[in-house]
Formats: sequence, C-alpha cells, structure tokens
Amino acid sequence: MAMLSPSEAFNFLQDILKMTSIHEKLTTDKAAFLNELVSLYLQHIPFQSFTVISRPDKDQHLSTMDDIKADIFATRGGLCYDHNIFMANLLEALGFDVCLIGCDIGMHGIHDHVSVLVQNLKTPGDRYHVDVGSGNPLFRAICMDFNQESPIYKSGYLTHKFTKDGDEFSWWHQITHTAAPSKDDVTVDGWRKFMTFTLVPRDKEYFRQYMLRHFVTQEHPEEEFSFLTALRAVVYPNKQLVAIRNSSLLLEDDEGNVEKTKIKSKEELLQLCVKYFPQFSYDMLQVVVNKMEHIF
Repeated sequence: MAMLSPSEAFNFLQDILKMTSIHEKLTTDKAAFLNELVSLYLQHIPFQSFTVISRPDKDQHLSTMDDIKADIFATRGGLCYDHNIFMANLLEALGFDVCLIGCDIGMHGIHDHVSVLVQNLKTPGDRYHVDVGSGNPLFRAICMDFNQESPIYKSGYLTHKFTKDGDEFSWWHQITHTAAPSKDDVTVDGWRKFMTFTLVPRDKEYFRQYMLRHFVTQEHPEEEFSFLTALRAVVYPNKQLVAIRNSSLLLEDDEGNVEKTKIKSKEELLQLCVKYFPQFSYDMLQVVVNKMEHIF
C-alpha cells in the first residue's frame, strides 16, 4: 500500500495521537500497542461527512491516497474508506501484517464498508479485526479466532459481540435507546446485527464500485443511502461519544449514558459543528449546513 514511510508513521503517532514511548511499546507487546493505537486514533480523528458534503459537484471524487493522508494528519478524518485505508497503511509502515476486508453494513449483500484485518499478531496464523471507520467505539483489536461467539465487549455506551457462521462473521450491538434498531434491522434476543463480513483479503480498487455513491452525486442512486445527504460527525475525546447525526446532538457522560438533543435550526447546527469540530473552517461548515435544509 505504501502511503506512509516508517518515519511518517512514527511522526503521526507522536505528533497527532500524542503516543509516548512508541518504539519501546511496539517492540515489547505489539498487541497492547495496537489496542492503544486504535483507542487514541478514535479519540483524535473524527468520522465525518463534512468533507464530501462540502465539495461542489464538479470537484467530487473518491479520495486519493494524498487526500486521505492530508485529512488524517490534519485530524479532519473522513468516511470508512479514508480511515481504514489509512489505518492499514499506518500499521503496515509499523511492521504489522495487514490487509483490507469487505463488510456489509446495509445488509444489502454488497461490501459498502472497508475494514482492516491484522494477522500473525500474537501467534502465527491468528487474525484480529480492526475498524476505526464505522463511527462506533471499537477501541481495540478483536480476535476472530473464536468458534461461534466472541466474548461480550463493553466500550463506553456500546455493549457488543461478534459471531461466526461458516466463513461469515457478524458484529452485534446490544439494543439500547442509543443503539436502537430500525424497522429493517435483524434483531435476536436483544441484539441488533450491525455488520457482516468475511476475512477474504481485498485490494483498495475492489472497493471503488461500492464507495463512489458516498463521494460522487452522479454515482448515487436516489433510493440508496449516501453520506452525501446524511450529516455525520463522530469522535471520542477521552473515549466518550461526541456526535452530530443530522439534526441530533449526542453526548456521552462519565457513566456511559448518552444524552440526545434535538437541533432546532441551521444556525444552531452551525454553532455546534464549530464548537465540537473546530479543525474545520467556518466557511466550510457553513457550506455543509446550508446543504442540510432537508433534515429540519
């Protein structure tokens, strides 16, 4: 993949994620290092659709490697494609054995989400799932070498687990008022199926056909979901949710409770975007908000 050199990777960890004792941690316990890296990343780099919404139609395009690198180093983040391609390149530059895998969040039988598989982490042949681009608090790498069901994990407001059926894995979220199911979701005994995936390695170009609808208006069938028309901004400072989801503000407290507040106007929305995501220019956020008339 070769987006980053080892020195650029170390600089990112030190200067952007504020990680300390990098070489010592990396050489002492790679698994613990990986979990710290993933956690710090989610605390600093937002999942957001500001960038794709703000672009004029004539400038719309699938993110290039240069786009991704610039946006992540500037802590602007992006969509799953941006985050997890960057993470795979970052880990590769640090000496990890990684590949991209395809995931289905919409349950439409297409790989509309990019994720990362880390292999040979603790023992030869082991497999760990890393995902910093779903907007969820997956603060650690998850071992995929279980028989049918993983342990249950608690990450702030989110209680979650993974299951396996043949070669297909599923990520389940426990149903709460924060993680409530929609009418089309698959639910079983208080759990909502969030995503399915296999561990088949994919190259970056494989995802182009599935990602374009989130980046280019002409590639977006009107009946399908696209981040071009859905406002999202999610980050986890101190591992606590701060999110704007269309016309809702979500804030997590110290006990893992999430308060949801209705945003009543474009003016209020702009103020909140500026307050919680100050790395974006006022002018850019104003363009984004002005395109969100349909959410009020």
